[in-house]
Amino acid sequence: MSFNDSNLSVCILPTSTIYIYLYCSTGRPIEMLADGVLEYCSLMILLYYVHCDFQQCKVQYFRTGRLCGSAGPPDGKGVEGADFVLYVSGVTTERCGQENIVAYAAYCQLESELDRPIAGYANLCPNMISTQPQEFEGMLSTVKHEIIHALGFSAGLFAFYHDDDGKPLTPRFASGLPAFNESLGLYQWSDAVIRKLTRLWDIRGGVMVRHEVHLLVTPRVVEEARRHFGCPILEGMELENQGGMGTELNHWEKRLLENEAMTGSHTQNRVFSRLTLAIMEDTGRKVVTLYCDTVRATPLQLTCRQDQLSVAVCNLQKYPKDLPLDYQYFDHIPEVSVMDLASYGGAVEIADYCPFSQEFSWHLSGEYQRNSYCRVQENQPDWWRNYGAEQYGPDSVCLYQKTAFVMEQCTRRMTYPDWGSGCYKISCSTQGLTVWVEDTAYQCVSTGQLLSVSVRVNDWVYNGVLVCPACSDFCSACPLPQQLPPLNTTKIIPIDPCSSSSSLVVTLWLLLFNFIPVCVELTDWLVDWVADWLIGWLAG
Repeated sequence: MSFNDSNLSVCILPTSTIYIYLYCSTGRPIEMLADGVLEYCSLMILLYYVHCDFQQCKVQYFRTGRLCGSAGPPDGKGVEGADFVLYVSGVTTERCGQENIVAYAAYCQLESELDRPIAGYANLCPNMISTQPQEFEGMLSTVKHEIIHALGFSAGLFAFYHDDDGKPLTPRFASGLPAFNESLGLYQWSDAVIRKLTRLWDIRGGVMVRHEVHLLVTPRVVEEARRHFGCPILEGMELENQGGMGTELNHWEKRLLENEAMTGSHTQNRVFSRLTLAIMEDTGRKVVTLYCDTVRATPLQLTCRQDQLSVAVCNLQKYPKDLPLDYQYFDHIPEVSVMDLASYGGAVEIADYCPFSQEFSWHLSGEYQRNSYCRVQENQPDWWRNYGAEQYGPDSVCLYQKTAFVMEQCTRRMTYPDWGSGCYKISCSTQGLTVWVEDTAYQCVSTGQLLSVSVRVNDWVYNGVLVCPACSDFCSACPLPQQLPPLNTTKIIPIDPCSSSSSLVVTLWLLLFNFIPVCVELTDWLVDWVADWLIGWLAG
């Protein structure tokens, strides 16, 4: 987030009262009429927490007769050197009790000339705040997400966007405000900001149905959407149509931008795309998700997240009843009866039930243990649970496993039923990409090359096959085809799981000394050389 770092700075204010405008119980702000008198609140009840939800915005409120604040304290000097005041709290509220609500935010007040948000709030629900090191990145992303809501990515502000010349994109009345949509509880935006279209929606059986969508159609968003999807006639970027109040219309469509930070739920690896930066610029002031068709079941068929930074599983699942017709996508799913296809979809509802490869976490007796993100060292499994000789850390990525890893001792052999991918350390050099498994280097010469791995971990020998990723996916400089080293076609001999056995050492020494007498007068130096070689071989 170098953009945020270079454009945002945080200043903690001393304890003081900051006065902002008040709101009526309808959610409409008090309006200044031509005669300089404030408009009556429709229910004659003054609330100071409608847009701020509760006391996050600590405003001074007052009421005189039937007028909502026709008199009050004089204007202050404001907050020196600040463009935006953000009230942050961590309070358990009624909204926190709703399913999977981690945090929420909104604006509190707009500047009068260009409708720029100058005050906002964000509340983090305490029961959803994690102090686990491996959860820090996700929590930080959540805070960034909420700040962007307060700064302008909000359905309540769409009607207040301006063009590059400072003119409102939505027409205004004499009061300076746009029309108010009572059913939505929001000011109504114009078609220059949000446009409602009907798409032809392709579902199973080759059937096309009509599906209504809302598109954000401001100039920079349209430009970035067309670039992002490679479609020169795309009308705009689709907004979320599910999730209820607070999610619907306030986020990018999950189905299209699965892990973009401004979609309506955090599933994995949030990233802020050029689309989100475009909408912030349009206020007036390349990752196409690949979907999967593997049903999540036991044992897990592991895969990698699209960016190959996390082990993942396809979140396709069976629902207890058929999904709405719009979301019945599949004509065929491996090992699923045609009669049941209508009840299968992705686990994330607001992604329109489109299944995708999603990172996950491990729990023991209901208690969180770790998650599957490769670059957090705290996710490293204990050695007795490390079934694929994995290594988590800042230099690790997710690699596909061609076969399940086999763990062997001299008299024992076992495999883990959940396999398909794992986290492994990589490095880059002039030779290309190297995979490291337990300090053993395996050179990747070409994409898709199979690496036969055989390493010893404690008393176990691990044998498996990894698939090389593309060097360019992780290394800034990769050798040209003519510069690639020759592919090593020498068959790697797996480590003998019994080679460290003390009984084997004794047997080998007995064989050696039984062999010496039949040799023709072996000299002392030759005996010493054979002994040194044998000791070195055993150690290796």
